[in-house]
Amino acid sequence: MAGGQKYEVGYEAKKTGRSAAAVKKALKKVGNSRKSVEKRLGR
Repeated sequence: MAGGQKYEVGYEAKKTGRSAAAVKKALKKVGNSRKSVEKRLGR
């Protein structure tokens, strides 16, 4: 998952019900794996 791609961050934010900022923070913390990001966001 590319953190610099606005649409990807937006998609993930919508999917998980979290803010784009929360998604970006999770990306920084766990890396680019969508699975890890979703786990971090509690999905």
